[in-house]
Amino acid sequence: MPRYLVELNNYLQKQGQSSALGWTESQTGAGNNILWTMTCKLNGEVMGSATAHQKGAAKEEAARQTLVTLGLLAEGGSAQ
Repeated sequence: MPRYLVELNNYLQKQGQSSALGWTESQTGAGNNILWTMTCKLNGEVMGSATAHQKGAAKEEAARQTLVTLGLLAEGGSAQ
């Protein structure tokens, strides 16, 4: 199982940028039909955003998108 969130946190720690990371979350729907949207920001700039039925899955995908945006991951998901 990919661990993009861990990879992102490790990268930012190595860069001394841990405090630059921020998340916003929102949800729509009710009961068993909730959709979570997680948005990853670095220094306030949106770097990735994803929506899923599980909050953790949305956050993981937003972290993957952020790694792609930073050029640390190929679009298909493999490390560069």
